[in-house]
Amino acid sequence: MIMALVSLTWEIKGQPDCAKKQRGVQLFLQWAMMQGVAMLLQNGYQRQRLYTRIALGKAKRMDVVWGETAGVDGQLWLLCPILFILQGFEAYVGLLLLRTAFVGVASEWQVIFCGLLLVVMAIGNFQNTVQTLLVKSRFKAKMKRTKSKQRLN
Repeated sequence: MIMALVSLTWEIKGQPDCAKKQRGVQLFLQWAMMQGVAMLLQNGYQRQRLYTRIALGKAKRMDVVWGETAGVDGQLWLLCPILFILQGFEAYVGLLLLRTAFVGVASEWQVIFCGLLLVVMAIGNFQNTVQTLLVKSRFKAKMKRTKSKQRLN
């Protein structure tokens, strides 16, 4: 939201090297479209998990999905690569903006701010995604151990 507001103050038209600035805006818009696709996939993933929990009688329509007790196998195999590609592209756009600012093509504060914000968000999103996947894998391993112990008893 902050980046959108800052981008509105960034004057592009009529400036020298206008084409390079417009290329940065195009890359930013491509990233925003990719983010929209990832959000649609995440929404579908969450809806399917909630549907499964409702069908099993473990949740109601307004509940929030938590844990790995329900879900469709293989959905994360599609979602995770898209998230990592999105985060890599986010960092790439941020680094391009920073390079543009420090090479002297467009050294406005908006370029630097948006570049830094994109790089920081990419790093934070990557760390959060990896931590979430680690927690999910530990939880699944624990569930498998519990099920195997119950079968032995």
